[in-house]
Amino acid sequence: MGARSQWRALAEEPYAFEAGVATLLGLVHPGLVRVDGAGGDRGVDAFLPHPDGGRHVFQIKAFGRRLGSSQRSQVRKSLDRAGQSGPASWTLVAPLDFTPGEREWFDALREAYAFPLSFYGLHWLELNTVRYPAVERVFRGGESWRGPMAWPLVREVGPLDAGVHRSDADGVPDYVPRDIDALLRVRVRRAGETGGAVLVVGDSAAGKTRSLHRAMHSELPAHRFVRPTLPAEVHAAVAAIGASGEPCVLWLDDLQPYLQDAGPTVAVLAELCRTGTAVLATLSGAAYEASRGSEVVRRMEPLVLDRRWTAAERGRARASRDRRVASAAEVDPAIGVAEYLAAGPRLWHELRLADRAGGRPRGAALTWAGIDLVRAGLEGPLPTELLLDAHVPYLARSGGALLRPESAGDALAWATKVRCGVSSMLLPAGDGSWEAHPHLVDAARQSAVPVPASTWFQAVLGVPDLDGAFRVAINATEEDPSVGVVLWRMLADAGIRRAANNLAVVLTDLGRYEEAGHVLRSEADLTDGTVLLNLGNLLSRTGRLDEAADAYREAGVLGRAMAWNNLGLLLRERGEFAQAEVCLRSAAMGGADDAEFNLGVLLTDLGRPEEAMAAYARAEASGDSDGLLNWALLLGEVGRWEEAEPLLRRRTEVGDPEAAFGLANALKAMGRLHEARQWFHRAIDGGDARAAYNLANLHRDEGRPELAEPLYRRAADGGVTHALLNLALLLKGQERPADAEHLFRLAAESGFGVARFHLGQVLSVMGRPREAAVEWRRAAADGDATAAIALATVLTEPADLPELRYVLRRAAGGGDADVALLLSVLEPSS
Repeated sequence: MGARSQWRALAEEPYAFEAGVATLLGLVHPGLVRVDGAGGDRGVDAFLPHPDGGRHVFQIKAFGRRLGSSQRSQVRKSLDRAGQSGPASWTLVAPLDFTPGEREWFDALREAYAFPLSFYGLHWLELNTVRYPAVERVFRGGESWRGPMAWPLVREVGPLDAGVHRSDADGVPDYVPRDIDALLRVRVRRAGETGGAVLVVGDSAAGKTRSLHRAMHSELPAHRFVRPTLPAEVHAAVAAIGASGEPCVLWLDDLQPYLQDAGPTVAVLAELCRTGTAVLATLSGAAYEASRGSEVVRRMEPLVLDRRWTAAERGRARASRDRRVASAAEVDPAIGVAEYLAAGPRLWHELRLADRAGGRPRGAALTWAGIDLVRAGLEGPLPTELLLDAHVPYLARSGGALLRPESAGDALAWATKVRCGVSSMLLPAGDGSWEAHPHLVDAARQSAVPVPASTWFQAVLGVPDLDGAFRVAINATEEDPSVGVVLWRMLADAGIRRAANNLAVVLTDLGRYEEAGHVLRSEADLTDGTVLLNLGNLLSRTGRLDEAADAYREAGVLGRAMAWNNLGLLLRERGEFAQAEVCLRSAAMGGADDAEFNLGVLLTDLGRPEEAMAAYARAEASGDSDGLLNWALLLGEVGRWEEAEPLLRRRTEVGDPEAAFGLANALKAMGRLHEARQWFHRAIDGGDARAAYNLANLHRDEGRPELAEPLYRRAADGGVTHALLNLALLLKGQERPADAEHLFRLAAESGFGVARFHLGQVLSVMGRPREAAVEWRRAAADGDATAAIALATVLTEPADLPELRYVLRRAAGGGDADVALLLSVLEPSS
């Protein structure tokens, strides 16, 4: 029976359906609280606590297949009762999917209530039953705890199954060993061998569940994993464990809800120990303090996991290949790595949902202002007054007064409220100042959410010094050059001549050359080498090369090595190679970026490969690896492929597609054809049509035309015109003249004269001698002696003899012996 039919069948027993749905909701929404409806549920069957203190309410109804008037009345009554407590949201769960009319009715309800309404129907139940196989036990009723084969082995239980928080869409981050791991594993192993309880205590998101899961996975992989979803299930689970005779782990992640009346007792713990069961539990620090009066907790010796990571732990995190973990290790040590990874995404999700009617629009605006001020370049604490000023445009953009925003005090309280460990949207920095949570800043950057123009201006006015103002203007220019122009203009108008130089650079990049020239000449310091370098770049772009050369020379004399580099490039383009070489060598001696590389290119063009390779070697030694490819290709040109190979491999490691193609050619030249084929395929996968052509040639030479043909076609589609000729020759050799004809014509149109000779041959084979003669005449006229000889096979009539002699005489001028012999036959000596 499928999940859809099972839920409908279960709905025939309303209590069982409600219990089953509550179990599934508990898996989907960890932390869900079930409400005992014996005294009336007030429109609430279960709820999920909201960080603000409110509740996300779930109402479970075992309705039949449709929503009639009676069912609709029940829904309205439940909504009215639930609405009295002001829920954050209300969700109806029922074993049906809406008809259009039912959906219209429910949409109308949404308009009638101040809190959001949603619906989980049969499709939702079916989908999440597949996602959470553990819920299948609700369909088996009381028998579920008596079948140990339904319990997974520990080795099959992933972190998410154990309750570890998902970090983001990429799932759980790589595990980083914690300092307590060795001791934790010893205790878990002992509990698995003789029975016993292990309790890990720590702040929310300290990494308790992840570390305990890791220890369990390592030490007890063959145990059965038993995880009661609700406290009331513990006793049935314990009885089933005792009856099974299997080694088991009773997993009680977040022990606090299980400490209620229905949860484990001291007697239960003793029974579990007697059966050799390992009880593995976690508990937050606050819950541990609140539960110290519990006899169950007193019987467990806690292991404390600090949310703050030690230097050794952070070092291991920095070495992680998971970028999320490595980045988390760089944040403020007061925020633990695990907390950053767990709390950050939750904060980001909550922030994105807060900017709405009935949400926390002003709190979201305050938070976004803090995030974007940091992204703009403000460093250090953000005063409350600055946040209050900066948040106004954010709130207005979201809807302003229409959203009925909360007061500034309530907004700040929401933004600074601790959600997890010490994490809040805005973190306290002392003296009424705040810092945006670093994960929110990173998430905003990765999402490429633009910083509003107003925030850039707030930031440039809020920095304490000129360096800070430049930092903001640089960041603005990178994100939105038009905003950068305004900020640089503000600074230049304040008399800061370096800002005028930067303004001119941005204007040049925007193509506003006339304005840029005016700024450089009238506002910047023309005794500054950097200004002269930028002036030279501007003049070069606008084609005023003599003036550009003069500016570069002046800048070079003032110590700007890059000016000599740019002058060298300009002179090379003008064909003044000797002076270009002098300039590039001067630039290289001055440490200019790319100078050695550019010198290598020039020396290659001048036919001095040994000197060029030396320049590329110097470039690589100084950290510029771009010349490795050119260096390797020069080595290949002189047959030194063994030396070229390691250089090419180094470039492939950084994803250079040209290097992959070059390496394939190198391996082919060295006779390592199997490796060559592999690298040709890599280059082809990267879109290199030349690689397809070369690999096709290799297959052709190996006698594998069936592999060569599709590669030639791919190369031709990619613009390699020579592939047209080779493919046509391949098809001609396979006696497919009709297929070859079109390709020979395309090759001839692309400039391959020899294609006309072969085209004539295939036309002749197909019984079209007159057309063949036309092509051979054209080929012979272009100097193809072979075509001239072929023409003799069709010009066989006496009337054709003068033309044939004419064609052969022209071809004989090229010194072809066969033509001369044929001509001697046609023109015997007198």
